[in-house]
Amino acid sequence: MGNHQKKQISLLICLYISIILPLYANDFLFTSINTSHGLSDNQIRYILQLPDGRMVFTTNGNINLYDGIHFSYLHRTDKNVYPLKQYDGFYRIYQSGDSLLWVKDYHKLMGINLYKEEYIRDLESYFQNKNILEPIENLFADCAGHIWILTDHKLQELQTGIHITLSPNDTRQLQDLNTENDSLYLFYNTGEVDCYDMTSRKRLYSAAAYAETEQQYFARTSLVVKAPNSFYQLRNGYKGGLFCFNTCQRTWKKILEENYALNTLIITPDNQKAYITCVHGFWILDLTKEKLQYIPILETKNGQRLSTEISTIFQDRQGGLWIGTLNRGLLYYHPSMHKLTQINRNNFPVAPEKDIAVESFAEDNKGMIYLKEHTHIYRLSTEKDGTRTLISEHNSSIPAEVKKKFNRGTETAFFKGKTYTALCTDTRGWTWAGTADGLELFIPDEQTPRIFYRENGLSNNFVQGIIEDDHNDIWVTTSNGISRIHINQKNKEPYFTNFNQQDGALEGEYLTKAVFKASDGTLYFGGIDGFNIFNPDNESITPELPYSPVFTCLRLYGKKIKLPQASPYTKEIELGYNQNFLTFEFSALNYINSERTYYRYQLEGIDKNWMNVFTSKPGNTTAGNGMLQASYTNLPPGEYTFKVMASDTPLQWNGKITVIKLTIHAPWWKTTTAYTIYLLILLFITVGSIRLYICWTRKKIERRHKEEILLLRIRNLIEQCNNYEAEQKARLEKNGTATSTCFENDKQPDHPKTTNTESAFLARAIEQVEKNMHVIGYSVEQLSRDLCMERTGLYRKLVNLLDQSPSLFIRNIRLQRAAQLLTENELSIAEIAERTGFSSSSYLSKCFQEMYGCRPSEYARKTKKST
Repeated sequence: MGNHQKKQISLLICLYISIILPLYANDFLFTSINTSHGLSDNQIRYILQLPDGRMVFTTNGNINLYDGIHFSYLHRTDKNVYPLKQYDGFYRIYQSGDSLLWVKDYHKLMGINLYKEEYIRDLESYFQNKNILEPIENLFADCAGHIWILTDHKLQELQTGIHITLSPNDTRQLQDLNTENDSLYLFYNTGEVDCYDMTSRKRLYSAAAYAETEQQYFARTSLVVKAPNSFYQLRNGYKGGLFCFNTCQRTWKKILEENYALNTLIITPDNQKAYITCVHGFWILDLTKEKLQYIPILETKNGQRLSTEISTIFQDRQGGLWIGTLNRGLLYYHPSMHKLTQINRNNFPVAPEKDIAVESFAEDNKGMIYLKEHTHIYRLSTEKDGTRTLISEHNSSIPAEVKKKFNRGTETAFFKGKTYTALCTDTRGWTWAGTADGLELFIPDEQTPRIFYRENGLSNNFVQGIIEDDHNDIWVTTSNGISRIHINQKNKEPYFTNFNQQDGALEGEYLTKAVFKASDGTLYFGGIDGFNIFNPDNESITPELPYSPVFTCLRLYGKKIKLPQASPYTKEIELGYNQNFLTFEFSALNYINSERTYYRYQLEGIDKNWMNVFTSKPGNTTAGNGMLQASYTNLPPGEYTFKVMASDTPLQWNGKITVIKLTIHAPWWKTTTAYTIYLLILLFITVGSIRLYICWTRKKIERRHKEEILLLRIRNLIEQCNNYEAEQKARLEKNGTATSTCFENDKQPDHPKTTNTESAFLARAIEQVEKNMHVIGYSVEQLSRDLCMERTGLYRKLVNLLDQSPSLFIRNIRLQRAAQLLTENELSIAEIAERTGFSSSSYLSKCFQEMYGCRPSEYARKTKKST
């Protein structure tokens, strides 16, 4: 095709688009999601929704998991790819169960384990564990999520093991399959479908979608989608076509045929519509009326109009429409998203560089709406089809009642001696007063006004305008968005619903007092670069959040931690005693408007009641973007249950609760085993202490008893020695001669002689010790020299006589002398220690306590009391 022909075709396409644009441009208003929002790249290949509500977006570079707030990515390598020699089609994703994804591309197959959020590394081993030993030629999934494996002329269901043998002489290429009841339908590249009975495993019939001469036009790819009693098939080759096979009548019907590729086909859950994407825009097929509508131009909420190739499309369970483009990322649409009709600067017949500021509104007697923009007055014209046009009006053509209303709007808002930015007294008699920092509410029965700020639910603290609608709700325009305040009839408490840019609110701020209610109840809000229109009677009902909140992350001391399973699949968490500063993160999957999400959560064991949170409020509990962040610090060891609910309104909760069991283990020293060991150790110490005390007491008593016996023996010996000397002296005086004495002595018995000798020895030993009592260094060596004995001989002598060593003999005599001096109470302990030969008073005290069982000072007091 030459360049001239290409230019002509492009011109015709543009002309066609420009002609039909006014017809369909306003049917859909999309929100753009691209790499600036976290998408890995803008080339979308496939879209899928997981059972827990999260979205899966496949791009050229990655698998993207989306929870309505954050994107996470699954990275693959060449090791994750299994060859599929018979698959020549486009990108496909099959879902098996709640945790397994099969990704199929041209001659490639990959598996994803969502429990771990990673690719299956060795698919060949995976299939071998499923007893599939032959090379896999293709893989399919039916509408029930069952996986079918095609090997060499054999088709096998992976879970149940049902297998069907195909004819080896069949040269057709199997491109797709699906099931209905007990029948299996195989779709071939020839446009034929073969129906098998899965019980008998026999072929029942075959039917062709078109003649053999047309096979070349649609032979390359196939996409089959199940509908009640029928299958819709999208086929591509040199042409693109949409066909329908009626399973009851066993007949085919061609619905659409184009000279370009048809990329993706989906059927809405209510089976009312089918969407078919193509190189420019998409087709809508009304399945009940079999009517086609073509949407070539896509309009975004920021005013962009796109004519681009749509590679894939998907409708989620909340009714949202996701569109994946070839290179412009994602587009999202929901009927209840843009509640506010926005008339922006593009609708004003002014130069692009001119400022737009809508200051006030008025209505004439015929119900026509006028608006004042600086010095200009515009009339809003609304056609029967809903098209709105702004018509500039000259001053002479403006009705007089409109001029009066414009002039009346310039009055100052003054209440209770204070000037406000806006005032409104509602039908309840309550007065709402706006300020530059908060909204004040005056209730007649209350002495002090209530004040509401952003943390209380207000869209922004700077209040610009206040008005009441016909449903007695209060509308407040601010410098960033609009708040609707609903008063609960039971407890008279206000509930806030905020409208932001996702709802169609102006990106610029609203202007003071630029609020108006028309006679039909329609509300008008003016601001910078345009104004909004809203009719509460025609408000689209936002569907309830159909999903339970998804657990997205657990943070420990503020840092994200990796759990054994991916967070959305985690139901139980076990942590150590020092892992008790936690933050739970949840997403409500509110794709319509994540910032208008309400949460209730409770940690049983800590929180006595449910904690209510609104995500648009600033604070520590939430991140302010629709995500719940519930933090707990210093949790004691124990078992807890964390519960969380989500809703798009604080007045209604759908009851879907996500539950996570949390166990914080006690430290090893606080476990039952540890306490048992502690008890045993304490018991052992107690018993041991008692036994040691008994043993020590017994030895102390024995030692004291021995010392008393020794002292008694010493006294007896000394007395015997003294008696012996007295007797000797008496005999000498009586007989007058030593001879008789000797004679008499020869007659004495041996034992008294020995006793007298021992007594004399002990007397001399005591005499030497007492003689050197004051000498600190007087030792056993010196005593042995003074007694003219060897040290060993002295040791044996004293041990034999007194059962005491020489050093203990010397110390005991010193201690006896010290005790005598203590009873006299004339010297200090230090002086007594010096006189008795002790090196220090502390050493004296130590030795004294060992012998007498008390300290010297205590001994002196007891002796004094006794005397």
